[in-house]
Amino acid sequence: MLIAEYDYDVDIAVQREEEREIALKEGEAKGSYQKAIETAKLMRTHNYPIAEICTMTGLTQAEIEKL
Repeated sequence: MLIAEYDYDVDIAVQREEEREIALKEGEAKGSYQKAIETAKLMRTHNYPIAEICTMTGLTQAEIEKL
């Protein structure tokens, strides 16, 4: 049997904190992707082989060829 009281304010605070954590993780992922794109563009300008760019940035060959 559950012996706890529901607290609306605590529930809302927990939900907001979880949403902030999710937004932060999504922002970090987006920033990492943007950095990989910038690095790949720089490597393309210096004529690195596409296979090496894929290895260094984690991007796919198709993503690099679009740049």
